[in-house]
Amino acid sequence: MLLLTLGLLLFALTHLYPSLWPAHRAQLRERLGEQRYKGLFSLAVFVAFGLLFAGWRATLPEPFYTPPAWGRPAAMVMLPLGIWLVCCSFGPNHLRRWLHHPQLLGFMLWAVGHLLVNHEGRSLLLFATLALWALASLLLILRRDGWHTQVAAPDWRADLACFAGAAALVATLLIGGHHWLTGIALIPR
Repeated sequence: MLLLTLGLLLFALTHLYPSLWPAHRAQLRERLGEQRYKGLFSLAVFVAFGLLFAGWRATLPEPFYTPPAWGRPAAMVMLPLGIWLVCCSFGPNHLRRWLHHPQLLGFMLWAVGHLLVNHEGRSLLLFATLALWALASLLLILRRDGWHTQVAAPDWRADLACFAGAAALVATLLIGGHHWLTGIALIPR
């Protein structure tokens, strides 16, 4: 679980850094320049994902708790909804006008949905940490920026594109993408 833990730490700290230390971030951006800063940030996220995937696959799934009986039906609603909310964080859609950060809300739904169906220790570590990271990030952003996001002229075409993108992603995960990523098939063969 060491690789999984290191990946989670790197992912969370990389994403929390701008909100927790904005003055240091501004200095670093000024010293490196915008493009180098973004490149360094992207590299850190890429390494974090590599550690997460390697750590997930290297850790044996050992039962840790018993998921609730209602967990699977609830997760089947929460997971696609979470994916749709993440997709709604892109483009000038109406949901971004009503919700400050749909991506983090979607990420929390996605993580909690996984906790309702997965019962092993690696899932608890991964999804509980990601849910806590998303909650902490959302609270820090709300403290800094307030609740409302300025969206220039929301467009229903953007809403449709978000829904279509989420539907395509869910379909991809169902027909084998989840198995390819995690080694766990969503639809038994």
